[in-house]
Amino acid sequence: MYQACAQVQHATVPATRAAVHCSASCRHAGACEATRGGDDNLLEMRGVVERVGPFLEGDRLVQPEAPHRAAFAVLSGLAMSVGGGRVLAFHLPGELFALDIARSQTHGASVVAIGKTWFCRFPRAATDALCEHNEDIARHLRTLRRRERGKTPHAEGAAIERVRAFLADLLERRRRIEGPSPFVPLPMSRDDIGSYLGMSSATVTRMLAKLRAEGVLAIRADGVDVLDEASLLH
Repeated sequence: MYQACAQVQHATVPATRAAVHCSASCRHAGACEATRGGDDNLLEMRGVVERVGPFLEGDRLVQPEAPHRAAFAVLSGLAMSVGGGRVLAFHLPGELFALDIARSQTHGASVVAIGKTWFCRFPRAATDALCEHNEDIARHLRTLRRRERGKTPHAEGAAIERVRAFLADLLERRRRIEGPSPFVPLPMSRDDIGSYLGMSSATVTRMLAKLRAEGVLAIRADGVDVLDEASLLH
Protein backbone atom coordinates (compact mmCIF):
# COMPACT_ATOMS: atom_id res chain seq x y z
CA MET A 1 0.00 0.00 0.00
CA TYR A 2 2.99 2.29 0.46
CA GLN A 3 3.37 2.52 -3.32
CA ALA A 4 -0.36 3.25 -3.67
CA CYS A 5 -0.04 5.94 -1.04
CA ALA A 6 2.17 8.03 -3.32
CA GLN A 7 5.37 6.89 -1.61
CA VAL A 8 5.09 9.44 1.20
CA GLN A 9 8.51 9.47 2.81
CA HIS A 10 11.36 11.85 3.53
CA ALA A 11 14.56 12.43 5.44
CA THR A 12 14.55 12.28 9.22
CA VAL A 13 14.19 15.52 11.18
CA PRO A 14 15.79 15.66 14.67
CA ALA A 15 13.30 14.32 17.20
CA THR A 16 14.00 17.26 19.51
CA ARG A 17 12.26 19.49 16.99
CA ALA A 18 9.17 17.35 16.51
CA ALA A 19 5.85 17.46 18.31
CA VAL A 20 2.35 16.47 17.26
CA HIS A 21 0.53 19.67 16.32
CA CYS A 22 -2.48 19.73 14.01
CA SER A 23 -6.13 20.70 14.45
CA ALA A 24 -8.95 22.70 12.94
CA SER A 25 -7.64 25.73 14.85
CA CYS A 26 -4.55 25.91 12.63
CA ARG A 27 -4.43 29.16 10.69
CA HIS A 28 -4.21 27.23 7.42
CA ALA A 29 -6.64 24.41 8.22
CA GLY A 30 -9.15 25.68 5.67
CA ALA A 31 -6.58 25.53 2.87
CA CYS A 32 -4.29 22.69 3.93
CA GLU A 33 -3.72 20.32 1.03
CA ALA A 34 -3.17 17.33 3.31
CA THR A 35 -6.88 17.35 4.23
CA ARG A 36 -8.17 19.26 1.20
CA GLY A 37 -9.16 22.09 3.52
CA GLY A 38 -10.85 19.87 6.09
CA ASP A 39 -12.49 17.10 4.06
CA ASP A 40 -14.11 14.70 6.54
CA ASN A 41 -12.71 11.73 4.63
CA LEU A 42 -9.14 13.02 5.03
CA LEU A 43 -9.14 14.31 8.61
CA GLU A 44 -7.17 11.29 9.85
CA MET A 45 -4.14 12.96 8.28
CA ARG A 46 -4.20 15.43 11.17
CA GLY A 47 -3.47 12.64 13.61
CA VAL A 48 -0.02 11.85 12.17
CA VAL A 49 1.36 15.37 11.78
CA GLU A 50 4.52 16.47 13.53
CA ARG A 51 5.40 20.15 13.83
CA VAL A 52 9.11 20.73 13.16
CA GLY A 53 11.13 23.91 13.43
CA PRO A 54 11.90 26.67 13.58
CA PHE A 55 14.29 26.60 10.65
CA LEU A 56 16.11 29.84 9.87
CA GLU A 57 17.18 31.38 6.56
CA GLY A 58 19.22 28.85 4.57
CA ASP A 59 18.63 25.92 6.96
CA ARG A 60 18.01 22.63 5.18
CA LEU A 61 15.12 20.44 6.16
CA VAL A 62 16.50 17.59 4.04
CA GLN A 63 19.65 16.92 2.05
CA PRO A 64 19.97 15.34 -1.40
CA GLU A 65 20.37 11.54 -1.32
CA ALA A 66 18.92 11.31 2.19
CA PRO A 67 16.36 8.52 2.70
CA HIS A 68 12.77 9.57 2.07
CA ARG A 69 10.83 9.06 5.27
CA ALA A 70 8.12 11.75 5.18
CA ALA A 71 6.26 14.36 3.16
CA PHE A 72 6.04 17.99 4.28
CA ALA A 73 3.92 21.11 4.24
CA VAL A 74 4.98 24.60 5.21
CA LEU A 75 3.21 25.67 8.41
CA SER A 76 4.54 29.23 8.42
CA GLY A 77 7.15 31.01 6.35
CA LEU A 78 8.32 29.83 2.93
CA ALA A 79 10.62 27.14 1.58
CA MET A 80 12.22 26.11 -1.70
CA SER A 81 13.47 22.89 -3.26
CA VAL A 82 16.96 23.12 -4.73
CA GLY A 83 18.58 20.48 -6.93
CA GLY A 84 20.92 20.20 -9.88
CA GLY A 85 22.33 23.64 -9.20
CA ARG A 86 19.01 25.53 -9.44
CA VAL A 87 15.80 26.31 -7.58
CA LEU A 88 13.12 23.80 -8.58
CA ALA A 89 10.10 25.02 -6.63
CA PHE A 90 8.86 27.41 -3.97
CA HIS A 91 6.51 26.09 -1.27
CA LEU A 92 3.83 28.21 0.42
CA PRO A 93 2.00 27.52 3.71
CA GLY A 94 -0.53 24.72 3.43
CA GLU A 95 1.03 23.15 0.34
CA LEU A 96 1.99 19.47 0.64
CA PHE A 97 5.20 18.48 -1.16
CA ALA A 98 8.01 15.89 -1.32
CA LEU A 99 5.51 13.17 -2.21
CA ASP A 100 7.19 11.97 -5.40
CA ILE A 101 10.45 10.08 -5.04
CA ALA A 102 12.90 8.26 -7.28
CA ARG A 103 13.39 4.52 -7.45
CA SER A 104 16.53 5.02 -5.37
CA GLN A 105 14.21 5.86 -2.44
CA THR A 106 16.32 8.94 -1.73
CA HIS A 107 15.66 12.63 -1.98
CA GLY A 108 16.94 14.31 -5.15
CA ALA A 109 16.87 17.91 -3.87
CA SER A 110 17.38 19.98 -0.75
CA VAL A 111 14.45 21.63 0.99
CA VAL A 112 15.68 25.02 2.21
CA ALA A 113 13.97 27.49 4.56
CA ILE A 114 13.43 31.05 3.37
CA GLY A 115 13.45 33.13 6.52
CA LYS A 116 12.05 31.66 9.74
CA THR A 117 9.99 28.64 8.76
CA TRP A 118 8.03 25.90 10.51
CA PHE A 119 7.00 22.69 8.77
CA CYS A 120 4.35 20.00 9.18
CA ARG A 121 5.92 16.57 8.79
CA PHE A 122 3.90 13.55 7.61
CA PRO A 123 5.93 10.42 8.52
CA ARG A 124 5.98 7.59 6.02
CA ALA A 125 5.09 4.78 8.44
CA ALA A 126 2.12 6.58 9.94
CA THR A 127 0.81 7.71 6.55
CA ASP A 128 1.19 4.19 5.17
CA ALA A 129 -0.95 2.90 8.01
CA LEU A 130 -3.69 5.40 7.12
CA CYS A 131 -3.59 4.38 3.46
CA GLU A 132 -4.05 0.75 4.41
CA HIS A 133 -7.61 1.39 5.56
CA ASN A 134 -8.53 4.74 3.99
CA GLU A 135 -8.74 4.68 0.20
CA ASP A 136 -9.72 8.36 0.14
CA ILE A 137 -6.37 9.32 1.64
CA ALA A 138 -4.49 6.96 -0.67
CA ARG A 139 -6.29 8.38 -3.72
CA HIS A 140 -5.75 11.98 -2.58
CA LEU A 141 -2.01 11.50 -2.12
CA ARG A 142 -1.70 9.81 -5.51
CA THR A 143 -3.35 12.87 -7.09
CA LEU A 144 -0.96 15.25 -5.31
CA ARG A 145 2.00 13.12 -6.36
CA ARG A 146 0.99 13.30 -10.03
CA ARG A 147 0.62 17.07 -9.76
CA GLU A 148 4.03 17.42 -8.13
CA ARG A 149 5.62 15.28 -10.81
CA GLY A 150 4.17 17.48 -13.53
CA LYS A 151 5.42 20.77 -12.11
CA THR A 152 8.34 22.45 -13.87
CA PRO A 153 10.06 25.83 -13.32
CA HIS A 154 8.93 28.79 -15.46
CA ALA A 155 12.03 28.67 -17.68
CA GLU A 156 10.60 29.14 -21.17
CA GLY A 157 9.51 32.20 -23.15
CA ALA A 158 10.54 35.84 -22.98
CA ALA A 159 11.90 37.06 -19.64
CA ILE A 160 8.97 39.40 -19.01
CA GLU A 161 6.45 36.62 -19.66
CA ARG A 162 8.27 34.28 -17.28
CA VAL A 163 8.16 36.89 -14.53
CA ARG A 164 4.45 37.56 -15.24
CA ALA A 165 3.66 33.85 -15.05
CA PHE A 166 5.68 33.48 -11.85
CA LEU A 167 3.87 36.31 -10.09
CA ALA A 168 0.45 35.19 -11.37
CA ASP A 169 1.11 31.68 -10.07
CA LEU A 170 2.18 32.92 -6.62
CA LEU A 171 -0.81 35.26 -6.46
CA GLU A 172 -3.28 32.46 -7.23
CA ARG A 173 -1.67 30.04 -4.78
CA ARG A 174 -1.48 32.58 -1.97
CA ARG A 175 -5.13 33.52 -2.41
CA ARG A 176 -6.10 29.89 -1.87
CA ILE A 177 -4.43 30.16 1.53
CA GLU A 178 -4.91 33.75 2.68
CA GLY A 179 -8.03 34.78 0.75
CA PRO A 180 -8.46 37.78 -1.58
CA SER A 181 -5.43 40.05 -1.55
CA PRO A 182 -3.32 41.84 -4.18
CA PHE A 183 -0.12 41.18 -2.24
CA VAL A 184 2.52 38.67 -3.39
CA PRO A 185 5.26 38.12 -0.78
CA LEU A 186 8.77 37.75 -2.21
CA PRO A 187 11.02 36.94 0.76
CA MET A 188 13.34 34.93 -1.46
CA SER A 189 16.34 36.65 -3.06
CA ARG A 190 16.37 37.90 -6.63
CA ASP A 191 19.10 35.30 -7.22
CA ASP A 192 16.72 32.54 -6.16
CA ILE A 193 13.92 33.88 -8.35
CA GLY A 194 16.34 34.10 -11.26
CA SER A 195 17.51 30.54 -10.67
CA TYR A 196 13.92 29.32 -10.77
CA LEU A 197 13.08 31.31 -13.90
CA GLY A 198 16.34 30.62 -15.75
CA MET A 199 17.62 34.20 -15.82
CA SER A 200 20.01 36.46 -13.93
CA SER A 201 19.02 38.34 -10.81
CA ALA A 202 19.66 41.58 -12.72
CA THR A 203 17.11 40.53 -15.34
CA VAL A 204 14.56 39.76 -12.62
CA THR A 205 15.09 43.24 -11.19
CA ARG A 206 14.69 44.84 -14.62
CA MET A 207 11.50 42.92 -15.38
CA LEU A 208 9.95 43.89 -12.04
CA ALA A 209 10.88 47.51 -12.71
CA LYS A 210 9.29 47.25 -16.16
CA LEU A 211 6.05 45.91 -14.70
CA ARG A 212 6.07 48.69 -12.13
CA ALA A 213 6.57 51.30 -14.87
CA GLU A 214 3.61 49.80 -16.76
CA GLY A 215 1.43 50.17 -13.69
CA VAL A 216 1.01 46.41 -13.27
CA LEU A 217 2.47 46.27 -9.78
CA ALA A 218 3.91 48.28 -6.91
CA ILE A 219 7.16 47.05 -5.39
CA ARG A 220 7.42 46.78 -1.60
CA ALA A 221 10.36 45.77 0.58
CA ASP A 222 8.78 42.36 1.25
CA GLY A 223 7.04 41.71 -2.08
CA VAL A 224 4.73 43.33 -4.61
CA ASP A 225 1.14 44.56 -4.75
CA VAL A 226 -0.59 43.60 -7.99
CA LEU A 227 -2.39 46.70 -9.30
CA ASP A 228 -3.49 45.41 -12.69
CA GLU A 229 -4.26 41.71 -12.45
CA ALA A 230 -5.61 41.47 -16.00
CA SER A 231 -2.30 42.72 -17.40
CA LEU A 232 -0.36 40.33 -15.18
CA LEU A 233 -2.36 37.37 -16.45
CA HIS A 234 -2.06 38.49 -20.11
